[in-house]
Amino acid sequence: MALTSSSHRDGATVTITLRGDADFPGIGDFEDMLAAYVGSDAETIRVDLTGVVFIDSAGISALLKGRRSAEDHGQTFVVTDASGIVRELLEMTGVWSHLSGRA
Repeated sequence: MALTSSSHRDGATVTITLRGDADFPGIGDFEDMLAAYVGSDAETIRVDLTGVVFIDSAGISALLKGRRSAEDHGQTFVVTDASGIVRELLEMTGVWSHLSGRA
């Protein structure tokens, strides 16, 4: 299933919502959208994974790079609502607590 992304802003928080497969073929559009908000006046960038059904190393890498870049710009970056196999993969790779802010 192709990855789609949408965003909306609520005050100082931008939420990027992903749906589909967060994998190599489709992750570029997400990275482009994320780049538009990193360094902007948004204080928090939230990535909602509710609709993501699969994630591979390219998707995980994009999330980690996004967090690093946002933090370099003084922004908070948080990933939310991962479930099923996506949550399991993020936990197995040891990045869920880092990305979700839940240590």
